[in-house]
Amino acid sequence: MNSRLKQYFLTGLLTIAPAAITGAILWRVYLLVDRALRPGLERFPYLRDHLPPFLITLMGVIGSLIVVVLIGLVMRTLIGVAMFGAVDRLVARIPVIKSVFGAVKQVSEVLLADNRQAFQQVVAFEYPRRGLYSLGFVTQDEPGRPLLHVFLPTTPNPTSGFLLLIPREQTIQLPLTVEEGIRLIISGGAVLETGRGRTVDEILAVVAAAGPRGEGGAAP
Repeated sequence: MNSRLKQYFLTGLLTIAPAAITGAILWRVYLLVDRALRPGLERFPYLRDHLPPFLITLMGVIGSLIVVVLIGLVMRTLIGVAMFGAVDRLVARIPVIKSVFGAVKQVSEVLLADNRQAFQQVVAFEYPRRGLYSLGFVTQDEPGRPLLHVFLPTTPNPTSGFLLLIPREQTIQLPLTVEEGIRLIISGGAVLETGRGRTVDEILAVVAAAGPRGEGGAAP
């Protein structure tokens, strides 16, 4: 019972952690930028007295986004990599935090990595039972091996899901890019970029034409 509650707790924590951490960071950055802008406005009484409050808030939001972009730019450099490595090693020493941080970091690396390194292709397969199809991403496909490593994400949060080992012949490769597959999952199947010669109906037609592919899986 305790182990099951622990699993539920960790699953819930890892589901909300990316959004919560992102929101907390953006809010903190906004407060810092807002505090930096307001003293500057005090030096210009005309702007301070005539600018509407919402415009000052908007300036803070735009400034926050610029700061986040600049931080991302720095983190792409060698200096940024070294700084992140130091923080990573520091957090890894904290008993409880290191588990959550490690899991969030792995999810972030998968979502932010080059698609060729993270998700290789979009496939459909019969799951959770015969006749029902799920959308997944191939994460490992080694030549000569009969099983594909497929990540089955949940909707609308693709950062959680299941790792499935599926026989190659039981998967159907879909004419979708990884970005389109993620967009479909986040939107619950409602959004697919138009003007590229593919529609949701055409994707489903590919699956229907392929027919049954084995016995299908069972829900975990």
